[in-house]
Amino acid sequence: MDIIVAIVGVAMAVVVGAYIAQPLFGRARVVSALESPRDQLLAERNALYVAIRDLDFDFQTGKLFEADYAAVREKYLARGVEILKQLDALQVDRRRSGADRMPQKARADDIEVAVQDRRAGRAQPQLAEDEIEAAVHARRRFQAAKQGSETSPKCPSCGHPVDPTDRFCAKCGAALTAEVTP
Repeated sequence: MDIIVAIVGVAMAVVVGAYIAQPLFGRARVVSALESPRDQLLAERNALYVAIRDLDFDFQTGKLFEADYAAVREKYLARGVEILKQLDALQVDRRRSGADRMPQKARADDIEVAVQDRRAGRAQPQLAEDEIEAAVHARRRFQAAKQGSETSPKCPSCGHPVDPTDRFCAKCGAALTAEVTP
């Protein structure tokens, strides 16, 4: 009976050990092959930024001698400059390849059509810009109301001038509804 318990215990230990060691013997994850060169450069650039920040912190706290700090920082900066140049080269190549996909004449024709539509009044309304303009106009009315104009909306509870877009009075906290007094 003791031999059976020992065999079962050893078998369980082998299974648990194999399960725990599985990541060590499993296939290595190939991430770098799937990433684009730009992604790799961006990751390296970000790692360099962190390394430089940490290096500066270590120097400021007195953990590094000035000569060591200067040498390592110079090395990091040189590598950072190389990476930024490579990223810029990739950006230029990308723009060129994007420009080559659409002929110059087609782009010029699209622009001309858009200009003619705009002049004829057929242009699509700029909803985001209209909303921004409306908010700016409401804010200007509110600022004028704060300076004493009598045409501004006021809180029905305390009479304090309120912004038309407010839901609550800034002074008394009363809920504002559609019947804010002008």
